Amino acid sequence: MTAAAAIGQTAATLGTHPVALSSEVLRRRIYAPLSYAQVRDAAVVPVVHSECAALAAWFPLVWRRQPSGPQFVAIRALFDDQRAQPPAARVLLPLVLHGYPFVFDPTGPISRDTPKLFDDVFADAPTNVGATITSVNNKLTRATLSRFRYLDRFAEELQPTAAIGAALAGDDLLTPWQLSFEVEGQHVGIPDLMMVKAEAFDTGALTPILQRFGTAAATVISLHRLSLFRAGGLLAMARRVLKDSEPAAPSAASAQAPLLQSVAP
Repeated sequence: MTAAAAIGQTAATLGTHPVALSSEVLRRRIYAPLSYAQVRDAAVVPVVHSECAALAAWFPLVWRRQPSGPQFVAIRALFDDQRAQPPAARVLLPLVLHGYPFVFDPTGPISRDTPKLFDDVFADAPTNVGATITSVNNKLTRATLSRFRYLDRFAEELQPTAAIGAALAGDDLLTPWQLSFEVEGQHVGIPDLMMVKAEAFDTGALTPILQRFGTAAATVISLHRLSLFRAGGLLAMARRVLKDSEPAAPSAASAQAPLLQSVAP
C-alpha cells in the first residue's frame, strides 16, 4: 500500500460499525479512547470552535470540502498512523474522539438529541480492565456519562461552527489549501482542504462574519490562520515515519472519505 492510503482506510472503518445501545450491548466494557486504534491513528477529525485554542498549538485547523458544506477539521497527521503525529500531541484528543467508542447516529443531523450509538470495534491496546457501559442497576456508569458529555458539547457547538464555515464559503472567502507532498518516493497528502484567503485579512471582507458570529468566529478565523504553520511539523513527522518503515498510508482518492461520519449540523 502506498503512502497515499491510511486516511481513507481508517475513515472506512472508524465509526462504520455503530450499533444501538440495546440490552446486549449495554453489557459491554469500554476503555480509554486511546485504547482504540481508530482514535490513535485518525489523521483528520471534525472539531468545533471551543477546541481551537488547544488544538491550534499542534495541528492545522482548516475546512474540508464535503457535500453538506465545508467541515471544520483538525489535521493531526498526513496519514492515519499515530507515529506521524507530533509525539507530544498524541494524547491531545478532539471532543469526538474523547467520546469514543460512542458515536452519533449517522442517519440524521447532529444535535444533543441525536441518538448515541456504540461503535462495535476491538480495543487493541487497553491499559486497564475498562468499565461497563451500565451498572448493575442498569444506570449509565460515570465512564459512559463522561463520554456522552464530550459528544453533547460537540453537538452544541457544531451548528455555530458549521455556520461560520458556510458564511465564509458563501462570501467566497475560502480557497483551496494544497497539503500534498512527495516523501521518500511516496505521495502523501489530504485532498479537498480549504483555508481563508490571505487577502480577506487585509480588505475588511471578514468584518460582517465577525460581527455576525462574534467571539466564536474571531477564535476560529484567527487560530485557523496561525495553525497553518503547523503543517511543517506534520511533514517532518511523515518523513521520519516513511524513512524508518513502510507504514500503511492513504491514497489521495480514498482519503476523500469522511472520518467517523461526515459531521453535518
